[in-house]
Amino acid sequence: MAASSAGRLVMQLQEYFDQLAPTWDKELTRDRLKCLGNIVKELGIKPGYYVLDIGSGTGVLLPFLITELGGDGRIIALDFSAEMLVQARAKNFPPMVVFAQADVLAVPLADSSVDMAICNSAFPHFDDKAGALEEIARVLRNHGRLVICHTMSRDMLNRLHQSVGGIVAHDLLPDESQLRGLIKQVGLKITRFEDSPERYLVIAEKSAR
Repeated sequence: MAASSAGRLVMQLQEYFDQLAPTWDKELTRDRLKCLGNIVKELGIKPGYYVLDIGSGTGVLLPFLITELGGDGRIIALDFSAEMLVQARAKNFPPMVVFAQADVLAVPLADSSVDMAICNSAFPHFDDKAGALEEIARVLRNHGRLVICHTMSRDMLNRLHQSVGGIVAHDLLPDESQLRGLIKQVGLKITRFEDSPERYLVIAEKSAR
């Protein structure tokens, strides 16, 4: 895809999520929140961790991450939608949360600076998935982990995006073999792969080079 075409797509996607931002939290059912809370609890986040929440949206994961960090650490809530970040900031999270408006292809962080990068309900929307993974691997510390998660299976999510249509019709999760190949190319190793009707969870670790 040409750079100008990719740029237009990003802008259209930004506008799409900007428009959804004010009502986004209405889509969060009790079951979805319980699922996300359980996922975060299983990640082994420790006090002092630096966590990058990519596609943080209205801050859905932030309460769970804050609890696991126990007041010691840093969360960078990154989203390319200004309006999503407006909604998140209005929730008055503690100072350990830092907000950043940026694209996943240009994360404004130093190399090897975060312990964990989480993509909750975000990875399918990355047009350049290989480039996104390369950038995420860049900011992860050695033995840092990437987490990709959803509150439904890959098949359910892909069918949902296709049914919504429009700008997100082709925002799909790759199949397992494709994803494993993409992740391996950037020096990460999948340590957990789960795809069930209740949730989708992939964890990959950055090996020391």
